[in-house]
Amino acid sequence: MTNRIIVLITLLLSVGIFAQDKLHITGKITGIDNKTKLSISGGEKEKEFYLKDGVIDVEVSLKEAPTSVFITVYYDSDIKYTSFFLGNESVTIDASIDDFPNKVVAKNSKFDGLRYENYWLSKDLDKKRNDINEIIEKEIGEGAKPQVAYAKYKDELDTIRKEEAKRQYEFLKKHINTDYGRHLIRFYVDQFTVEQFNTLYSLVDPVNINRNEIKFLKTLCDSKQLEVGGIYYNFKALDLKGKQLEFSDYFKGKYVLLDFSHINCGFCYKAAPKTALIAEELKDKVMYVTYHTGDNLKEAQEYYKLKGKKGNIIWNKEGDLHPAMAMYRNMSTPSYLLFSPEGKFIKEVNGSNADLKAIILKEIE
Repeated sequence: MTNRIIVLITLLLSVGIFAQDKLHITGKITGIDNKTKLSISGGEKEKEFYLKDGVIDVEVSLKEAPTSVFITVYYDSDIKYTSFFLGNESVTIDASIDDFPNKVVAKNSKFDGLRYENYWLSKDLDKKRNDINEIIEKEIGEGAKPQVAYAKYKDELDTIRKEEAKRQYEFLKKHINTDYGRHLIRFYVDQFTVEQFNTLYSLVDPVNINRNEIKFLKTLCDSKQLEVGGIYYNFKALDLKGKQLEFSDYFKGKYVLLDFSHINCGFCYKAAPKTALIAEELKDKVMYVTYHTGDNLKEAQEYYKLKGKKGNIIWNKEGDLHPAMAMYRNMSTPSYLLFSPEGKFIKEVNGSNADLKAIILKEIE
């Protein structure tokens, strides 16, 4: 009987019956008083809390774990934050507010060590980039035109970006079969070549082949960056009624504008009323399709309301890891891709500051 009980307990442990279902963070953060509000968030979960004489003791359930977790500190006129890569586990923090954002590590974590190692890998490049950006901001403040100031330092910034991509590629080759390594793939879709993606895929352990991140990587292997004149990539998506459709369904003799946006993106939120006008004013010439990059229907519905229910909106349950995000090498929101009625790629516009309507009219007229 005793042997049977031991075997049963072993089986229960092996299938995760006793697995921890919450992230529990304890420890100390000095330099914050008891009245300062903090929040912890990971995925869709967010929780406000306060320290007690510097002691942190907070729990939150992570919908998907491990994942990026953020602790934000709210001051009267400013905020500070730090990030981790954690699962539903018990970890300890021992830090000062002056260590935010990057010098804080979650001790005893099964996952955060690699995140911290990766930070140190590019720490020197981050400093060089920040130093250049400070110079650019200073020159703009002294009257220089932004485009002139950025053009002046473009080569230096490109060199830093290429060196960072090189280091990250070597890091990924070593850690592609870890949770954190797979997590990083999404952030380098426009940095690596198809050959590099194929090399990474060849290093994947067969046990991980069916993970969403690896399926995403396979799409990167099977597609290349869309170039002007190339034909659009087709993909399946859901409308707000849950009906599945294809991107190709929107090519009906008009130009097509594919808009990658998300309601929690501040720039997208700002752009929504303007793009709603574009969708309405150019509806005779342009089919406006917003791809909401989130993974749930409620947020897609909220963004459609924000756009005055103008144009079309589609989404997918896979969110950032849907194949469409890989095929189009999407790295930012809002991002707008214009196609001819025949499906040829014409132009991409990123950000909310550009005069999108004028750009579209120039291309189609």
